Amino acid sequence: MSETINSSNIKVPSELSLKLTVKDENVIKYLISYESPQREDKALEALKVGVIAILSASPSLDTKIVDEKFNQIEKNLQEYSEAFKKSLADELKKYFEKEKGDVPAAISLVLGEKGTLSVLLKEYFNAENGKVRLLLQKELGPGSAFANIMDPSNKESVISKIENAVNAKLVETTEGLTNQFSLDKDDSSMSRVKKLFEEKIGEIKVANNNFFSELRMHLGMQETRAEEAEKGTQKGRDFETVLYEKVAGLGQQLQDSTENVTGIVGAIPRSKVGDYVITLGDTSGAPGKRVVVEAKKEQNYRLRDAIEELKQAKENRQSDCGIFVFAKGYEPAEMGDFKIDGNDFLCTVDEAMLDRSQTAIFLEAAYKIARVYIITQTRKEKKGDVDLAIVKENVEKMLKQTELMSELLTKAKTIQTSGEYIEKTAKLIKEELESIIDSTLKLLV
Repeated sequence: MSETINSSNIKVPSELSLKLTVKDENVIKYLISYESPQREDKALEALKVGVIAILSASPSLDTKIVDEKFNQIEKNLQEYSEAFKKSLADELKKYFEKEKGDVPAAISLVLGEKGTLSVLLKEYFNAENGKVRLLLQKELGPGSAFANIMDPSNKESVISKIENAVNAKLVETTEGLTNQFSLDKDDSSMSRVKKLFEEKIGEIKVANNNFFSELRMHLGMQETRAEEAEKGTQKGRDFETVLYEKVAGLGQQLQDSTENVTGIVGAIPRSKVGDYVITLGDTSGAPGKRVVVEAKKEQNYRLRDAIEELKQAKENRQSDCGIFVFAKGYEPAEMGDFKIDGNDFLCTVDEAMLDRSQTAIFLEAAYKIARVYIITQTRKEKKGDVDLAIVKENVEKMLKQTELMSELLTKAKTIQTSGEYIEKTAKLIKEELESIIDSTLKLLV
């Protein structure tokens, strides 16, 4: 790498690597419109222009630099002259003795302190009034044509021309940027972005309309579905009877056996608490274990009473776990749509969704999580090698999914303004809940 020496005797390398972080908003706006490597070239170009602008702030800087440079040259030439005379004198001394013969005398006339050559050299290279000094002062010194060319205050100077060129380029660039952000020009970037947004919004509207139609049909939101349900077999039937059909359907899917024991006395004398009994099947990992379900459609029923009644139902039906189901709208205010109490669950079921084609999501979640609890406990009692921490973590994840289900149903009531949220959340809930249940059950195999 070659080096140069500036007027301050500082060595300047021919290359200098920089790693810069730009925070100035105007510089960022200018550079961000270019891609690498063009962005780096534009940054270097801007840096060059900035250096020129800084140097132009001192009108006398350039003439001073030139003056110092030629003073140094003069000094070097003077030193070279003195060195030359000394070397030549030493060389001639080998052949001619001092003050003997005509040759030393002749040489003295030419090279002596007052010799012809010495006088001639002083005439041209004297530091104060030498002809070379006067010539350089005339051509490069203050007031010279060269100094005027480098003077920023002179409109015809090189620096002024560079400044004008930079200003013209900045005006051109600014106008280009302004045009790109104008909505009045069809070919501007902002106009293209606006058109793209309008197209995407149109696509979203079409997709949402299609999704809303499917969702209304799935959830039974259309008036025709409501009229059919009103005319169907559910009309006139009590909540407990219709709910059992849903429980029985879930039992068939999971290969469990179910029984409607409403009105039948259980293990406690004269007690009929506990409406349905679910017995886990042979493939469940805990065959013979039982879950009792208590259904309730009654106003002003307290949460504390529901928890106590569920404990009695578990004892009466000799079950390992209990599920208390409220008809939607009859649940205690502090319960919400889903609540866990120890190994027991309390949830709601919307009567309008008890049609076989619809999913009682909170009942299904309570049923499946209850099975996981029972299978985990059975496995631990038999082998003692179940990682309860992982199971507990997965169960907590399941509970979070049921909270999302509750929020989803709330959003569904204002479906026209919540379509995108419902679409994404419904898909995530289904995938996440199924994944957690499957991974938990694999731990128990």
